[in-house]
Amino acid sequence: MAEFTFYEQQQMTAGLTQEQKNYFQARYAAESKDRTTLLLVSIFLGKFGVDRFMMDDIGMGLLKLFTLGCCGVLWIIDICTITERVDTYNRRKAAEIMAALQQAPPAPPTSIAPPPTV
Repeated sequence: MAEFTFYEQQQMTAGLTQEQKNYFQARYAAESKDRTTLLLVSIFLGKFGVDRFMMDDIGMGLLKLFTLGCCGVLWIIDICTITERVDTYNRRKAAEIMAALQQAPPAPPTSIAPPPTV
């Protein structure tokens, strides 16, 4: 699966207001993971499960921590598959943010009424 691109994000947020798009972009930027960063974490700290903990996969993180990556086997597998898992994670997070936006009630207008004249 290819990287979750900006074009895909634009298509996903096509029917939203500008305020909702800004909210989506801000929250996605805060919750998404970078492929290169996680690849480096997987290479250097993957035996201890740090990469799995960062991807919210606590069970496999604990397994890798206590078995040192199942004697290196899971560590090698994770290095080979980390970019695909990051893309899946980012798409899932984007879908969760969109679901939350679609369930939220519409925001009241933000225009300020002029003060009453006396």
